[in-house]
Amino acid sequence: MRIASAVVLTAVMASTVTGRRGPVFGVLALLVYGSVLSLGALSPSRLRRWSADHVVLDSLIVVPLAFLALLLIPALAWWGAALIALVVGMVFVPFAVRRRTGPPRTAGTPPSTRVG
Repeated sequence: MRIASAVVLTAVMASTVTGRRGPVFGVLALLVYGSVLSLGALSPSRLRRWSADHVVLDSLIVVPLAFLALLLIPALAWWGAALIALVVGMVFVPFAVRRRTGPPRTAGTPPSTRVG
């Protein structure tokens, strides 16, 4: 079921982007969504391990996903979508990395009272 969902979602995103922005961006959407969704569908535990081991690279996936999502806005030029996605990445990635690599909590300390 997960694989079928990943294939359907990838096909829908790629065809939608192709219809609105042309075949080059459609192929890009197919590659990005196909790789991310197929990895998540085929081996979710390996993807979780990789995500925990590669905090910065895991956070950087927001840039191409934001770019492809912004391409769905017809009035926005592709270069505008790329610029906005880069700004989103510059704001989101440091926040996400800092949040995931913050100081470790001591056992029994609730998250709201930790120092840092």
